Amino acid sequence: MTVDHTEMPLPRGFLYAGTIAGLKQENKKDLGLIYTEQNAVVGAVYTRNRFPSAHVQYCQKLTPSNRFRALIINSGNANAATGERGIAANLQMAQQVAQKLNLETDQVLTSSTGIIGKPFPIEKIESSLDGLTSQLQTSPVDTAEAIMTTDTKPKLASAKFEIDGNTYSAIGFAKGSGMIHPDMGTMLAYIMTDAPLSALNIQALTQQVTERSFNCVSVDGDTSTNDSFFLISSHPTKHDDSVHPVVQDALTQVAISPSKQIAADGEGANHLIELTVKGTPSHEIAQPVMNAILTSSLVKTAIYGKDPNWGRILMAIGNGLNQTPLKCHPPTTITIQGTTVFFRGEPQPFDETALSRHLAKHEVEIEVDLHQGDFSLTGWGCDFSDEYVHINADYST
Repeated sequence: MTVDHTEMPLPRGFLYAGTIAGLKQENKKDLGLIYTEQNAVVGAVYTRNRFPSAHVQYCQKLTPSNRFRALIINSGNANAATGERGIAANLQMAQQVAQKLNLETDQVLTSSTGIIGKPFPIEKIESSLDGLTSQLQTSPVDTAEAIMTTDTKPKLASAKFEIDGNTYSAIGFAKGSGMIHPDMGTMLAYIMTDAPLSALNIQALTQQVTERSFNCVSVDGDTSTNDSFFLISSHPTKHDDSVHPVVQDALTQVAISPSKQIAADGEGANHLIELTVKGTPSHEIAQPVMNAILTSSLVKTAIYGKDPNWGRILMAIGNGLNQTPLKCHPPTTITIQGTTVFFRGEPQPFDETALSRHLAKHEVEIEVDLHQGDFSLTGWGCDFSDEYVHINADYST
């Protein structure tokens, strides 16, 4: 696979590598590394699934941190539901990386993704570390490719921004195509920046970025055992002032791009759904409504079939509202591809044939207005196709 991201701005202080360790049946990259030349600060959020993988259990104890130096990532094996042997193998992987790079073990974080419940092939990783560490370079493309599972392409984004006359950069990449649902970060994702951040404010920033990006993606309603999002700054500062709004906005935009790419690359997907829930009092109201629509099999199959059946969207809104403290029946408006089909609780006449043609486009925009406030939230999902069934029926065989 050849991916040209030479025009992407690259934050200073980071090196990356990706190689083939033989963890996948295909002869594809499956082992990646993120390395910082000096101590860096890192914040992270993780899955809320009650059966977290070995790497999640390990990393939760080490983040946030101001001593980060390396993150080793493997695909092809989730190292989840692997018991004490899996936990020991994950620690061994971190120890081996630390030894190769002359670091302390607690300066090395880990990530795994792939099939759940399979013994973790630590020996394959150990035998590949010399080659991996010798390939460190400034481009993150090999690492972005190494973390892919059922993804059809790597998902990267970057930004350059200025603060008080100083120029900074950020780059991010993520993997995710199935088992994607908002309950943390819904995949493996990494954003690197050289903007100044402290160990105190980077954790709050990580959570804020997540709420507007990775937590707004749903492919199939299933939250993985391995979900993790890491935000790393190579410019640690001891100043614990609030994060500059330019930094927060830039990092959020870098996170939103791979979030949308994940939804568009959903297993078997033909359509990217961009859903905006507006006119709500708060995030507490908007998120459950958004989740209910994006995870509704009836809504997703209607989009696949180019069927402007807005009643399915209304049904999902009602189910979402059941998960909120809002007790009234809001005078809801539903708009599909720019056509208002339901206005303040009243059906509207529209050309179904014409709207069906608009639903043939790759990107489908749905807007829901509850007319109950000023808060707005945008999320992304995809349709359900027969190809999704085929992919997941054959995943481990």
